[in-house]
Amino acid sequence: VDTVDQMIAARRIPADSLETRIETNDQKLVALKELQTLLGNLKDSMANLYGATSFDNSKNIFESKQIFASSNGTDAASLIGVAASNAAATGSYTFEVDQIATKNKISIDTQPVAANADITGITGTGEFTITGGAGSASVSVNAGDTLQDIRDKINNIKESTGVQASVVKVSETESTLIFTSTEEGTANQMSFSDDTGTVLQSLGLLTDATTINAANVIDQGFDAQIQLDGITVTRGSNEFSDLIDGLTISLYDAEPGTEITIEIEQDLNQAKTAILDFVDAYNAVQTFVNENTFVDPATGEASEDAILLGNSAVKSVEATLQQIAGSIANGVSNNPARDNFSILAEIGIDFVGYGTNEDPLFDKTLELDEVALNEALLNEPTEVMELFLFRSKSDNSDLTMTGFNSSTSAGEYVFNIDASGGAINAVTYDLYDTAGNVVATGQNATVNGNSITTPDGLRMFYNGDGAAADTVNVTTSVGIGAQFYFGLDDLLNDETGIVTQEISSLETQNTSYEEKVERIDTRLAKQKEILMDKFILMESALARMKNIQSSLDELMAAGDDS
Repeated sequence: VDTVDQMIAARRIPADSLETRIETNDQKLVALKELQTLLGNLKDSMANLYGATSFDNSKNIFESKQIFASSNGTDAASLIGVAASNAAATGSYTFEVDQIATKNKISIDTQPVAANADITGITGTGEFTITGGAGSASVSVNAGDTLQDIRDKINNIKESTGVQASVVKVSETESTLIFTSTEEGTANQMSFSDDTGTVLQSLGLLTDATTINAANVIDQGFDAQIQLDGITVTRGSNEFSDLIDGLTISLYDAEPGTEITIEIEQDLNQAKTAILDFVDAYNAVQTFVNENTFVDPATGEASEDAILLGNSAVKSVEATLQQIAGSIANGVSNNPARDNFSILAEIGIDFVGYGTNEDPLFDKTLELDEVALNEALLNEPTEVMELFLFRSKSDNSDLTMTGFNSSTSAGEYVFNIDASGGAINAVTYDLYDTAGNVVATGQNATVNGNSITTPDGLRMFYNGDGAAADTVNVTTSVGIGAQFYFGLDDLLNDETGIVTQEISSLETQNTSYEEKVERIDTRLAKQKEILMDKFILMESALARMKNIQSSLDELMAAGDDS
């Protein structure tokens, strides 16, 4: 058996070699999938740094706002709350809160009965109507009803009326009922009428069939009133979301005469955090590549972890990222009146030179001069934004960008819009590169309603009067963030991405190797069975020969004796 096993083991050497390749490929697959995850993290870090478009600037992190509030009286935060979206313009506003919006609140007279006692002995039976901000509905009071029963009937229809009720226990033998509008403001004030019987009059809510008893009005239900830079503004709610674009104002308390100053400024910390996250994500990729391709410069020996050494996909990924990180933001240097940033080094982000760091795993990573970045953000925030984002500038407010893709050029688009009869009939354009050279002339854009799309993916929205021809110049620039985002999108593409293809190739190899190993093992199993049968027959033959030999020996011995 040992001999057969040794023979089969010798014949299985090709399968052993294939299994070694499978094991090596598995290690590469684990490493490549980790690299794929790190590249995905890097792409995610660019989500706020590539220029995604939105009408309210919500996707532009450089338009994030922060709010500073001060008051010449009570602390501003006790009187007013302000939230700013990216659409808010920077600036200063002065508020005075003269009146906050309140809910209309009315009670009945205190009744000499417990809340769960029959009230119809006092009121009689009948029907009354409640009208609030949501509408009107009727309530019937039947024999044996209590204040709690009336409350429940009112609350069951509050969605239809905008009025809710609550019972207040004044004492063990006294109780009352309070009606409250569900929303603030004069538009939600309540009215009542006794339709049959005199239930509400008996309870003291009404002085006649429709007149509310003024003595029982707890809160009239007022509109909110503020002064914004001296202009009086009223609303039926304490939430002002339509007063200034991008600002939501919440009123907490009124204090006439107290001035509250609200300063809206750019929140550069969010942009800085996004840039720091990008540098960290980039360095996570590069250090991973360094670790998995490391060769000791002193000995020329590859480390045990250098599982991706020589891998063409990894080399391509590394080269692509370094090329983008060292490239320029296309189209941002066109304005001589401004000192534009065109490379990352100008805001304090530069490469760690090869061999200049004590730890070789940090070679070719990015190092950050935080002081330089802070100065750039504080002094030239718009230029830092253009360094990263895809940007467009139109010389006509009727034409605005709504989107772009990886093919969209940096340069100048001159659009000729043929609009008449209330619709866009056709759009052609000429395209010039960043140096002013002609790239294309008389190109046709696709028109869908008011949307215009160029063949290279620039999407625009036209809001003109649709009654005349229009010529609009649109200048575009492609920042480094946009280059990174679309470059990573290509690397990670589910079908054509180089990392995806390399993973698929190794998985295909392993499948092929595993099938070959299976065929070899199937063949060897049969060979082993045949060899075992042969050895068994040989052993049987040897045993018979030994028996014959033993018989001959006995005959020879008997002949010698005779």
